[in-house]
Amino acid sequence: MRRLPKPGRFSKDLKAKLKEETDAIRKAANSKAEAERRYDNARQTQWFKPVVDKLKRLSGRGQRCMYCSGSEASDVEHYRPKAVFPLLAMTWENYLWICTPCNRHKGNRFPPTTEPGGEFVNPLQEDVWQFFFIDEFGFLSPLYDRNLGILNPRGVSTRDFIDLNREAVQQSRQARLKDLKNQARDVIRKLKSNQISKAAAMRKIHEWRRQPFQPDVADYFFNGPGKLESPFKELLRRLY
Repeated sequence: MRRLPKPGRFSKDLKAKLKEETDAIRKAANSKAEAERRYDNARQTQWFKPVVDKLKRLSGRGQRCMYCSGSEASDVEHYRPKAVFPLLAMTWENYLWICTPCNRHKGNRFPPTTEPGGEFVNPLQEDVWQFFFIDEFGFLSPLYDRNLGILNPRGVSTRDFIDLNREAVQQSRQARLKDLKNQARDVIRKLKSNQISKAAAMRKIHEWRRQPFQPDVADYFFNGPGKLESPFKELLRRLY
């Protein structure tokens, strides 16, 4: 997971169309069946295309999954499942752009409505680094909640239900972190010996932040709490 741009809004026409679909679902005798039918139909139409296009843009370069950040996203996901919350099936604020493995793991689960656990973190609506940190081995770990005296329940549910530390993703995070550390140390060395200018070093950091390979790692260690860890802390201190 990583911090994403705020989703923003659509044109009045598209907003009105989504509301029209929602009103029809609300009036249906079987709202779940109607939600499924209308959403499936919408995904085949041109009027829904701007929704998908905007989700793709929000996911950034490489269209990495909004949950694991490791795979290329391909599915419009209902944050609150339409099978459980049919009235939100055609609601823009309920959409995410995620990969098939994350979609499969999440399914129609949404604690605490469907089962015990904390509500999933929504990466388009919340700062994910208020719930997680990334350790040196590439694991996405829930933060400790001092008020509750336990690991953050929402972080635990999101990590475990969606399997955000599955081996391929964890190893990918670990590899990205190792690469970033090596590059950061190299730039520090070059800054010390005047082999690179501050402007050039800042351009490198900008590009690291934008690279699509496990962008959650770059976000955490350059934009989030990880920037206080070595060697990123030393590098950023020399530049800002």
